[in-house]
Amino acid sequence: EQPIFFVTEDLKSGALRRYTPPMTIPGTAAGWDALHAEGGTTEFLVFLEDNSFVWSCDEWLGRYSQEKYFPNVEGIVFREGLLYFVSKRTSKLYVLDLDNGTYTASSTKDYSLYSGEFKNRPDQLATNDGEFLYFTEEGGQTPGVYAIDAEGQSYAIFEAYDSKYFNDETTGLAFSPDGTKMYACFQDCGCEVSGDIDCGCLFVFWRTDGRSFDGATLGLKFH
Repeated sequence: EQPIFFVTEDLKSGALRRYTPPMTIPGTAAGWDALHAEGGTTEFLVFLEDNSFVWSCDEWLGRYSQEKYFPNVEGIVFREGLLYFVSKRTSKLYVLDLDNGTYTASSTKDYSLYSGEFKNRPDQLATNDGEFLYFTEEGGQTPGVYAIDAEGQSYAIFEAYDSKYFNDETTGLAFSPDGTKMYACFQDCGCEVSGDIDCGCLFVFWRTDGRSFDGATLGLKFH
């Protein structure tokens, strides 16, 4: 199956692009070296006025569209025919239906959270094996990690309240292979190990019931 790669550009007039490498020899699997093969195609996302979109080879159109509709894109995830990405400047989550060529948008500031608040810039996106979409946050007094499920219910997974985390950024979000541990970083916080003001720190989280972060009882208790 031919791989397709999606790349974001965190600039106001950046360009979200889709790269399709050249076809592989039948019967062989495409590896990471496909990114370096000659003959691939780069296309740029262009929003239209009727909540539809196209992929264009015109980079200028892609940059114009991003500046107008979704500036400063960073986090991006593909799942089951849908492409999710966030704009830090508009604080919106965009969902592209790649089969139908349509998209929807929702404000991350409007999420009615299980607890906590998600009022600053969305940054990274991540998924585990279940139906939860996880967000990291850039800035504010309580940077954290948040999630929404397939029904649109939203959750605050963790938030930082100490003053050393003010205006920090959560990043590096990842999960263990069995989904029972979540890893996340604060990018600039004061670190107890080195004592540096902005060395950053890595945290490991797990559920007290031992289940996966995409388990049926998400939102009960976490360490």
